[in-house]
Amino acid sequence: QGYDEDELARILDWADVVCIGCGLGTGETSGRILEGTLRKVNVPCIIDADGLNLLSRKMDLLEAMHSPVILTPHMKEMSRLTGYPISGLSDRRLEIIREFTEKYPAVCVLKDSRTFVKERGRHPFFNLAGNSAMAKAGSGDVLAGVITGLSAQGMPAYESAALGVYLHACGGDEAKEAKGSYSVLARDLIAGIEKCMDEK
Repeated sequence: QGYDEDELARILDWADVVCIGCGLGTGETSGRILEGTLRKVNVPCIIDADGLNLLSRKMDLLEAMHSPVILTPHMKEMSRLTGYPISGLSDRRLEIIREFTEKYPAVCVLKDSRTFVKERGRHPFFNLAGNSAMAKAGSGDVLAGVITGLSAQGMPAYESAALGVYLHACGGDEAKEAKGSYSVLARDLIAGIEKCMDEK
């Protein structure tokens, strides 16, 4: 697949929300797609996975954003975005996420065993729900999807991110209860979120 600037513009004009990065790759074409998206998008934009790795090479794109943007890095991706070593991040997560969101106009969801959500001028959200069974391939994609779904319904970026993190974690708790600590897969989180929302 090549890069078609006109087709990308057409899709972005149609979209109510954009989620970019999951499975995007980090090659030259992927970089052009990310750059084109961030320059043209006029709706909330969630950036995850490969999108974050590409973004770390061109942080000026983030500085110029005018649409609401939510970043969902795990610790290694946050290390690339900030230049801090992972060991330094672990000890100073809250300080670094505050510093990051003061510099960049974005909501940052820093994923770890306990996830922080921060936006400039807003109190940080610290999630206490969830469990270690959620540390499986695809779990981050589910979280990006939940946040995107909330954003598509018109929820502001910070609220979408914080509620998305909480629902994702509650889904993980439901999945662990249903499947046990070792058998939870990403799809079980989705079923867990559904059950969680039905009950609450």
